[in-house]
Amino acid sequence: MKNYIIIGMLILATNCEAQIGNQKGIKMKTFDIENFNKQMTLSPQYEGFYLEDSTYIKQFAAGGEGKDKLYVEFESPPSPALFQTYRVFYYNGKLKLEGLQFPNDFEKGIWREYDEQGNLIKETNYDEPFKFSFEDILHWIEERDIDMKAFDFRIARGIDDYGKPGWDITWERADKKGLRRAFIDGITGEIEKEFDQDYPIEE
Repeated sequence: MKNYIIIGMLILATNCEAQIGNQKGIKMKTFDIENFNKQMTLSPQYEGFYLEDSTYIKQFAAGGEGKDKLYVEFESPPSPALFQTYRVFYYNGKLKLEGLQFPNDFEKGIWREYDEQGNLIKETNYDEPFKFSFEDILHWIEERDIDMKAFDFRIARGIDDYGKPGWDITWERADKKGLRRAFIDGITGEIEKEFDQDYPIEE
């Protein structure tokens, strides 16, 4: 089995392009710190809110205090949308990082990072190494009639020890007696290994 590493941990393994300057004509999203603090005062269990179209905005504070404090936001559109938007904001409410994420598994497309003044300082294209794309993976899943909403379904992608991209797909078997897992070449789409495995042990 190849030693795949989740691509979210491999920023340096992808093609990055640094860029300095403001994004002219683009209105950048900011974090409403005043409203967030108000909601937390009203209810310490506050986690977020819904928009009119049923998109859920999950919010929480992270980091330390003062200038070390960060705010995090997950924007999750209603089904059938597959991706959520992940954002991190500075202590002053200005955007620090933004990109699309397949929930809990991998980053997709171009992620952008900004300094405290709103200048774009880095772009990372997480799709660049993958010639066999996410859309190709969806087609592969559809051909096999795999239920993406079933128990323990998972898509991950990463770079192996030799710099080669690959996909890691796990899904529940049709007989409901365990899982099936496949490693797929991220360039050619060739199945490198496919096997059965047990359900994870619940702690």
